[in-house]
Amino acid sequence: MRFFSKRFVSLPLWLAGVLVLVGFSWLPLSYYRMVGWAWILLWQVGAVTLLVALWRQLRGAGSANADPNQAVGSDPKTPFYGLGYGLDWVALGLGIVVLLSALVSPFPRVALWNVSLVVTYGAVLYVYRNVVDTPGARPCQRTWLTRLRLWWGLVVVAAGTAVVSLGLWRPDGAMWASNNFLTALRNHQPLGHHNFVGGYFVLMVPLAVAAAIADRGWMRGVWIATTGLLLAALYVSGSRGAVLGLVVWLGVTWLSRLSRVNPAHRWRWGLAGLGGAIAVGLILTSNPRIRTWFSEGGLADSPTLDRWFMLRLGGNILRDRPLFGVGPGVMSRVSNLYRPLEAGAGLDHIQQLHNTPVQIAGELGLLGLGVVLVGMVLVLRLWIRLWRQPLEPTDRALLGGIGGSLLAYGVSGLTDYQLENIPIAGALLGLVVLLLALGDRYLPQAMPVGAGARQRSYLAVALWLGLLLTIWLPFTLTVAYGALADRAFYSQQLNLADTRWYKAYRLSPWDPTASAVATEALWGLDQVLGDSEAQENVRSLLLDYAQQAQQAAPNDGWFNHNLAVLHQSTDPATALPYAARAVQLMPRHHHYGYWLLGDLLLRAGESGQAIAAFTLEALVNPAALTYPHWQEEPYRAIYPAVAQATLAEYDTLLADVSPDGPGFSTLYETRALLAWWTEQPVVEVDPALLRPVVAAVLLADADLKAALEVVEHTLSLGQTSPELQLLATWLDPQAHPAVPPSQDAPPDLDALLIEESLATRSLRPWLTSIVTRPDEGYRGSLTFAYRNYQAKQITLMLTPQILQRYTLVARLNLFPAWPREFPVLDRRIEALRTTALDLPHPTHNRFRLSDLDLSTLGLSTP
Repeated sequence: MRFFSKRFVSLPLWLAGVLVLVGFSWLPLSYYRMVGWAWILLWQVGAVTLLVALWRQLRGAGSANADPNQAVGSDPKTPFYGLGYGLDWVALGLGIVVLLSALVSPFPRVALWNVSLVVTYGAVLYVYRNVVDTPGARPCQRTWLTRLRLWWGLVVVAAGTAVVSLGLWRPDGAMWASNNFLTALRNHQPLGHHNFVGGYFVLMVPLAVAAAIADRGWMRGVWIATTGLLLAALYVSGSRGAVLGLVVWLGVTWLSRLSRVNPAHRWRWGLAGLGGAIAVGLILTSNPRIRTWFSEGGLADSPTLDRWFMLRLGGNILRDRPLFGVGPGVMSRVSNLYRPLEAGAGLDHIQQLHNTPVQIAGELGLLGLGVVLVGMVLVLRLWIRLWRQPLEPTDRALLGGIGGSLLAYGVSGLTDYQLENIPIAGALLGLVVLLLALGDRYLPQAMPVGAGARQRSYLAVALWLGLLLTIWLPFTLTVAYGALADRAFYSQQLNLADTRWYKAYRLSPWDPTASAVATEALWGLDQVLGDSEAQENVRSLLLDYAQQAQQAAPNDGWFNHNLAVLHQSTDPATALPYAARAVQLMPRHHHYGYWLLGDLLLRAGESGQAIAAFTLEALVNPAALTYPHWQEEPYRAIYPAVAQATLAEYDTLLADVSPDGPGFSTLYETRALLAWWTEQPVVEVDPALLRPVVAAVLLADADLKAALEVVEHTLSLGQTSPELQLLATWLDPQAHPAVPPSQDAPPDLDALLIEESLATRSLRPWLTSIVTRPDEGYRGSLTFAYRNYQAKQITLMLTPQILQRYTLVARLNLFPAWPREFPVLDRRIEALRTTALDLPHPTHNRFRLSDLDLSTLGLSTP
C-alpha cells in the first residue's frame, strides 16, 4: 500500500486528477454520488488537482529537467498555448454569458454552483491542451501523453466502464416486455441513468471502431472485442436516443464510403449496406424499448410526447427571458412556471428538457446558445480543414473516429441533456483535445500565450481556486450535515439531528433538501406522539422546516401544498396562499389540492369561491362528490350548488368532445354516475358507452337481478377484473364467493371490512359502509431535481386533514383516473379557475403566480 501511495503522489497532477475522476465515474450510480457524502469529496479533489496543474502550467516557475513526468509549464521556457482556431474567444464569451445568466437568474445561488462546474470543465480543457503532444515544447520537455495514447486511453476507460456497467446490470424476465415502461430493458449503471449510459457509449463506439481500423495484428482484435463490448453495454442501456445516434452514424458512414467507391463496385457496397441494415434492424427490434416505437401509437408514447411538451416549455422560457435564460442548472426550480397547460398531469418538476440545444437556450438564453453554436461551427471547420490535409493513415482514422463520435452523440443529444455528467463531459473534452492535437500536427502552429496574458491567467486561476472554496465548501458541508442528521435521527438522537439539519440549511439556504427531509422525518414522528409538550416542540420544528423548504424552492408545488396542509386546521389564513400557489403549479394533480383550497375558503366564509374550488376538485377527481364530508356541516350547505355546478361543467365537456374522440365514454359514464349519486335528474343513459361495472351499479339501485345479469354476461366472456368480481360477490355471494386471501399474505383490514360489508343488501348503504383515509401519494427522483443525494428521501405528499373517502367506491373503480394528457379537460379547468378564483396558469399570466384576493376575507398573505 505504501508503494502505491508513493507512486500516486509522484504522478503528474494532470494524470492524478484524471485517475481520480475515472475512479469516481466507475462507482455505482456515480451521478447520484456526485452530490452524496462523502463521495462528493472525491471528484472535487480530482477537479482541484487539475486546476492546480493548470495553475502550475501558467506560473512557469521552477527548474527544467528531462523528467517526462514533470508538470508541463514548470519550466519558464515551456510555452503555454490557448485553444486556438478562434475557440479561445468562444470560451471567453461562454464564460461571460454563463456568469451574466447566473447573476440575472431568479435563483443566483443555484446558478453559481453550476457556473463553478462549467468554468472548471473549461480549465480542464486548457490543461490537456498543453499536455497532449506538448505543443511547442522541446523533446526533453514533452510528456508521454501523445494523442495516440490519449485516444487509446479514452477507449480503454470506456471498456472499463462497459465492464462495470454489465457487471452491475441485474436482468430479469420482465425487462423483455415492451408494453411496460417501468420494467422494460434498461441499465442505469454506473452513470446513474440509462440515457446517460447510452449517451456515453454511443459517444465512444466510433472512437473504438477507429482504433480497430487504424491498428494491425492482435491489437486490432482487441479493439474489435472492445467495440463489441461497448455495443453490448449500449444495447442493454435501453436508451433509444443513443440507438438513434448510432443508426445515423452508421448510415452516414456507409453513404460517405459509398460515394468514394468505384462505380463498378457500388452494387457490392449497396448489397452489403442492405444486409447490414437488416441485421442491425433485427438486433434493435429485439430490444423492447425500440419495439415500442413501431407499435401502435409508439411515436406518441409518454417519453416521446414529453419531449414535444419540453420543446414548448423551452419556447416559453425564451418568450419570458430571451437573452440569458433562467440560469445554469436552474431548470428544476422554474419548470412548473413554464410547463404547457396541455401537459396535464405530467412533467412535474423536471430538471432537464431532454434536448441539449433547447436546454442550453432555456438556461443560458439565445446569447448562450449562439456562443455554443459558434463554437460548434469552429470545431466543424477545424475538422473539415484537417480532413482535407494529407494525413497519416492512423491520424485519418482518428479524425474519422472523432467526427463519428461527435455526430452520433450530437444526434443522441437531441433527445437528452447530459453535459453535467462527468464521464460524458470528460469524453467530449478529450475529443476536442485530440482534434486540437491533430491541428498542431498538420495546420500552421498557433502562437503561444504572451508573458503578460500568461501572468494574468495565472492570477485568475489562483483567484478561481479561492472562489471555488467559497462555492464548494458550504454546499459540501451541507451534504455532509444532511447525511449525518439522517443517521442521528434514526439513532433516536433528535436534538443532534435538528442541529445538523439546521446547520445544513444555514450553510446553503438555497437548497431545500435538508429542510424537506427534516419535515418528512418530523412528520412521521409527530404522527406517533400523543398530545404532549414533546409533540408541540416537534410540530414547531416541523412547521419551521416546511417553511424553509418552501422558501428555498417556492415553485415546488408539493412544498406549497404540504405547508398549506400543516397550517390547515391551526392557521387557515397562513395556509390559503400556499394552497392557491399549489393548484396553479399543479393544476390537475390527483392529490386533493382543490379540496384543500375549497376547505380553506369555506373556513374563511367565502362560500362562492369554495363552491368553485370544490367543483374544480370534482373535475380533477370525480369521486370527491361522493365523500362522506358532504353529510356534515358546513359542507352540506353548499353541496347542492357544488353538485349542480359540477354536472354543468361535465355537460360542457361532453359538448366539447366528439363522441368518437378519446375520453368521451369516460366523461359520459362519470357524468351519469355523479348525477345518480347526487340524486339529480338522470337523463336516459346509453349502456353501450358504459363499462359493465358502471352499468351494473346504475341498474343495481333498482333491479339487482338485471345488474347481476350484466355482470355474469361480462364474466362469461372472460372479461374479468377485481372490481367486477367484487360487485358480483355482493350481488350473489353464493354463486360468486370472494376469493380467499393467500395464506402467506399479510392481514388486510380493508379485505376483512369488505367481507363483513357483504351482508348489507342495499346498494348505497353498502357503498358507504366503509370509510377510510385516502392513500398517501408518493413523489420521487428528486435527487435529479435538487442535486442532493439526500433528496431521494423527499416523498411526502400530505393529504388534507380529516379527509375521508368511501373505500368501496374506490375498490369498484367507479371513477378511473383521467389520461395524463387530456387537453379538453385541462382547458376547462383553466377557464373555471381563472374566472371563479382569478388564479390563471402561469403560462397565461406572464409566467408568474397569482395571489388570491384576500381583501374580502379579512386575511393577509404570510
